[in-house]
Amino acid sequence: GRTYTWKLKHDQSLYDSKKTRQDIQQAFNYWAHYTDSSFREVAPDEKADFNFAFVSGDHSDGASLDRYGRKISHTLSTEDPYTVYIYFDAKENWSHTYGAIGNNLRLVTVHEIGSILGFLHANDHKSIMSPFYQVIHPNEVLSIQ
Repeated sequence: GRTYTWKLKHDQSLYDSKKTRQDIQQAFNYWAHYTDSSFREVAPDEKADFNFAFVSGDHSDGASLDRYGRKISHTLSTEDPYTVYIYFDAKENWSHTYGAIGNNLRLVTVHEIGSILGFLHANDHKSIMSPFYQVIHPNEVLSIQ
């Protein structure tokens, strides 16, 4: 399988960057379990396949984030060279734990990575690929087999 690289860019979040990076890597570990791919973090000055950033409002890609809970994240990919950008709304409340106030960063990241890997939105509200955010306990995360 292929090894993809990732990095967290322009960390404007109010949250611990180390925990944010751990959540992102754990989201990749979830997909590594179900795919023939591996994922590793690279230094901020290196080129990466997946680029994560906390941004707000209109950030020059034509898909504004709204800060009101309706559009909390989105992805953008380019063809040449193939690069993925995953944007989180910096104006939203983010959490590193389950059941806390705010959007669980790990769950949202698993969903966005799944979209890039080609997994479609699911009608099952308990699926990590549901188009609507909700807290799913780790034991309930959809087995995509």
